[in-house]
Order: sequence, then C-alpha cells, then structure tokens
Amino acid sequence: MTPGSRGGTVTARAPRAGERRRGWVHVLPLVVFLAALFLVPLAGLLRLSFSPVGAFNAALPGWTLAQYGRVLTEPYFYGSLLQTAATALLVAVLCVLLAYPAAYALARQRPGTLRTLLFVIVISPLLTSVVVRTYGWVVLLSGNGIVNKALVATGLRDQPAQLLTSYPAVVVAVTHVLLPFAIIPLTTALGGMDRNLHRASQTLGAGPVRTFLRVTVPLSLPGVVTGALIVFALAMGIYITPLLVGGVTQPLTGIRVYEQVSTVFDYPVAAALSFALLALTVVSTTLMAGAFRIWERRLHG
Repeated sequence: MTPGSRGGTVTARAPRAGERRRGWVHVLPLVVFLAALFLVPLAGLLRLSFSPVGAFNAALPGWTLAQYGRVLTEPYFYGSLLQTAATALLVAVLCVLLAYPAAYALARQRPGTLRTLLFVIVISPLLTSVVVRTYGWVVLLSGNGIVNKALVATGLRDQPAQLLTSYPAVVVAVTHVLLPFAIIPLTTALGGMDRNLHRASQTLGAGPVRTFLRVTVPLSLPGVVTGALIVFALAMGIYITPLLVGGVTQPLTGIRVYEQVSTVFDYPVAAALSFALLALTVVSTTLMAGAFRIWERRLHG
C-alpha cells in the first residue's frame, strides 16, 4: 500500500469515526435516563435488603445478612423460589408446544389480508391489560362460570368444582397470558426459512415427518430458544395473574413478596426475596441458554 492510499484510508475512516461519536452524543442522554430509571431504584432496593429489622418490622440503619439468611433457610421462602422456577419452566414448555403449530400455520400463510388478520389476532392480547385477561379466567373458572356449568351439564360433576385458587388454574392462566411471547419469535424463525430446503429434502426421499424433524425443527430452534427464555423470565416475575386466579395461598415468590409488602410490612425481607428471585432468574436463563446451545450443536452435527 502506498503512502497516498494509506492516507486515503485514514481520511475515509475519520468521517465514519466522527459519525459514530455524534451518534453516541445523541443516544447517550437516553441511555443515561433509562439506566438511571433502572439502576437507581435497584440500588435502593439492594440497600434495603441488607437493612436490619426492628420493632414492627421497621427497617433500621446498618448492614446485615439476616434477611438473606431467612430467605435461604426458611422453607416458606426458598420453597416458593423452587416452586416458582418449576412453574416458570412448565409454563415455558407449554407455551412453546402450543405456539409451534400456531406459528407454523401463520408462517406458511402467503402475505395478504388473511395473514395480517391472523397476526393481529395473535398480538391482540398484548394490547389488552393483563388484569382484564386474568379476570376473564376468574369469570370462566368461578363456581357459576362456563367451565363448571359445562361439567355439571355433561354429568361429569354433580356440583361445581373448586377450580379457582388451584395450582392448575394458575398454570393455565399464566400460559394463556404469556403465549403470544412464544408465538411471535417462532413465527419469525419459521417464516425466515428457505423453502428450497424443504423441497430438497423431499427430493432426496424424505417424507413430511422426516423433513419436519430434520429440517424444520433444527432451523426453528432460535425461535424456540427465544420464546422459551422470554416466557420463562416473564413467568418467574409474574404475580398479578397467580394472585387473582390462585389467591395468596399459592407458594410463588411474587405472591410472597406481595404478602411481605402489603400484609406483613417487612420491606427488607421483601427486598431480599426479590433479589433472590432475580438471581435465580439470571442463573436459570443462563443455564437454559447453554443447554439450548448444546442441543443446537448436536442437531446440526
């Protein structure tokens, strides 16, 4: 490279570097603002989780690990963490299984009015309040709801069943609320596939089932991973749906935190339990992402 060309390269790179700096100048205030909204309350909550507890559960000045000791040693608290993780995993699996056929059908639709209508139907629950969707399940599962009336009318039950305040009702309601978060990434992954790969598989003698298992599933794995991780993380922190459908007796961490804040007024324990839930969510999603990467490498040989 000649000196002139080297100088031209430096000259060409300089404007791009200047553009990047100007871009950061425009974005930096927004980044600082969003970080402050997230980090400042989180720092205050972290400080509160280390506060000693005095009379009437009042937070006192000082530092202690007593609240984390309670969270990690009392079954009432750590049991809810384990139950929450198990529930979130179950909901993530159910959402992916239910979302796959819907996303597959949506991705195979040709662009047009029908595909647009189906996509609007999929995302329309996200435009409705979670409270409204949850209360719909309260109406359906109540003693005078449609489900109990159908059970009695068909002779399966002599009297209405206690469907509300039950764990299965919580799983069903949370799965319904979070299902769109699994459908959208799966639809994107399935819609981005090259159809020629399916034709090539069939040309080589593979039937529809073999093509689905050896071509469609491996190529759609990024959508499966994204949908499962999003649903799992959201299910770990959701509390309004389990609270309305299952009641305060459900052993989930979100309800435990709500109980400590609204009934017991033990804010340091609530803060410590919240951070324990955050840590468990981060560790669990990291392990799940690693497991999915191993699965993907094995599927692709």
